[in-house]
Amino acid sequence: MNTTQQNSTNKPRVLVTYIESGFGHIMSAQAIADGLKAKYADKLEIVESEIMRDDNDPQLIKFERFLTNQTKATNKLWHYGDLIFGVMNLGRQPFMNLVHRVFFKRSVASLVEAFRKRAPDIIISTHYFVTYAAMEYKRRYGSEHDVTVVCYDPDNNVHVWWDKRSDLFITNNSLASEEAIDKRKFDPTHVAQVYFTVRKRIREFDLTQAQCRQKYNIDPNKFCIMIADGGYAGGKGKKFCKYIVKHAKQPLTVLFLAGTNQKAFDKFTQLAAKLHNGVTLVPLKFSQDIYELYAASDLLVTKAGPNTLLDSLFVGTPVMVDHCPHPIERATRKLFVDHYGCGVSAFTPRKASKLINKYAADPSLLQPYRDNIARHIDKTLDGGEQIADLVYSKVQSKIEAQNH
Repeated sequence: MNTTQQNSTNKPRVLVTYIESGFGHIMSAQAIADGLKAKYADKLEIVESEIMRDDNDPQLIKFERFLTNQTKATNKLWHYGDLIFGVMNLGRQPFMNLVHRVFFKRSVASLVEAFRKRAPDIIISTHYFVTYAAMEYKRRYGSEHDVTVVCYDPDNNVHVWWDKRSDLFITNNSLASEEAIDKRKFDPTHVAQVYFTVRKRIREFDLTQAQCRQKYNIDPNKFCIMIADGGYAGGKGKKFCKYIVKHAKQPLTVLFLAGTNQKAFDKFTQLAAKLHNGVTLVPLKFSQDIYELYAASDLLVTKAGPNTLLDSLFVGTPVMVDHCPHPIERATRKLFVDHYGCGVSAFTPRKASKLINKYAADPSLLQPYRDNIARHIDKTLDGGEQIADLVYSKVQSKIEAQNH
């Protein structure tokens, strides 16, 4: 990432921040950076930073690891996510402020200092903690350097710890916008809505299922599912995979995404060598091009991670949601499965296996979901570029205000 501290271009400096807490926040920030570069590279200095890592600040590295571990725990520990969000909802934003001023004080101070080093005109955040620290930076040092904080919420709802003070809060669907204004009491003039953000390579992806299967040497004649469980493979995917391959009644290819979980990859590699019932099991590690394997599949079985579901739908593959570990992912399932009808829910291995056997015997049963994907997913719309337009509008407003 670019960590240049001095602005040698005299262009307004826009800082795009990357933070790992699951991979969805990173993917959304990448889509926004793509949009900014595509439309305003000649007018803005676009600085991308892995803001928790680039300065080698041990406090920020430790806190990012803490956030990542919390994400893993919500996927792995039954009802842990509900507990965490329940506690958050009890105290709402006053409790958030208390926690960050007392328990996370040093992490906030380190991130504020990281912003101070970079002196941005615009800070773009896709995570509540970065937004909170950006607003603290603005509160403490606004007299030294006027900064605008733009927050994009990559989730499909608005949880209680998103900071209401941001200059611009951007959602990706009308249900989230209504929640921000009506339930969370955001200033309506600070809330904007764009289309979903996906990376440029996914939006422009145009290979057919047959071409993807040929590329990855996947049997063109077998029904193919992919089982994904986030980047860490820490949820229900392993349990579902074992049950599905054991109870398959039709020839079946199962792609299992182990992500960054080497232990899971090794375990399922061993399992793949033992199968003799017409099932081909292919364990996979995390890849930036994993969406090509979504496209090779007839169905993606996954927890309701917002970016995973979006990537699958953008390449035209229906989804089966097997797990919603917390309110964010329940909202995602509600939007894409219940509201848009782009897939189905199956919260037990037995139900998932039964449906998969049914679809494998008659793949045309998935056609209604494909039709709904075509109806609701518009690849000509680019949420990243729409955010870039909003950011540039903020830049212009600041310039006009300074000139007057």
